[in-house]
Amino acid sequence: MVLHNFYIEDTSVREVKDFTASAGVEIYEVVRVMEGIPLFLEDHLTRFYHSAWLCHLEIPLTGESIERLLRELTTINGVKEGNIRFSWSWRPSGRFRACFIPHKYPSEEDYRQGVACGVLQAERSDPNAKVVQAGLREEADRMIRESGVYEVLLVNRESKVTEGSRSNLFFIREGVVRTAPDTEVLPGITRQKVLELISEEGFRLDIRSLALEELPSAEAAFLTGTSPKVLPIRKAGNASFIPFHPLVSSLAEGYDKLIINYLSQHR
Repeated sequence: MVLHNFYIEDTSVREVKDFTASAGVEIYEVVRVMEGIPLFLEDHLTRFYHSAWLCHLEIPLTGESIERLLRELTTINGVKEGNIRFSWSWRPSGRFRACFIPHKYPSEEDYRQGVACGVLQAERSDPNAKVVQAGLREEADRMIRESGVYEVLLVNRESKVTEGSRSNLFFIREGVVRTAPDTEVLPGITRQKVLELISEEGFRLDIRSLALEELPSAEAAFLTGTSPKVLPIRKAGNASFIPFHPLVSSLAEGYDKLIINYLSQHR
């Protein structure tokens, strides 16, 4: 679903009623807009071009052009808060698109009490490339809808809990923060910022996937992503976690400060 009145196709402004779904291979990014500013856009653009490179494809648009188009999109719609999805598709011909899409930001209660997550046996075909994978998305959305959970955690063929269907995943045990290696997940922008915070704060980090059978042994767990930012998990499947763990709170506060600094620098 596309929101508001207008979207952008190539360099043209079009009415949302004329929007049709893309076909073929599609590389995409979802960036959060705050105060009319696309948050951490430089990092999203780096991953956008890297996804294309992994697929042996080329996007003939500069980052400066894309930034200009995204800012135009916020202006013509008169919208300063929300999520923008921008993409490049290769069939039947190269095409750039940018539009506002529905978002689900956690409530204050979600941040205080943590959210519930389901567990799904599934994995991305190429974890590092942000490419539309309709089957996985549909199955994850079905579980979220039917179970009433906020997110589903993906378990790969080796029974490792790697990431969320649209987020990254961290666990904490005995003062050590643990997350899957880059090779097994889509390296999210928020994840990247959190890893930098972990390093800066001197927290102990273990880059290693968690086996499904180890899930109950974790003291705390949290999601990172464009919409959730740093969001505690209170329950995943049959495992329960401490949502107010001090390490999670510290990283959430640190990430919010990064957002404030970024916005002040780009106004």
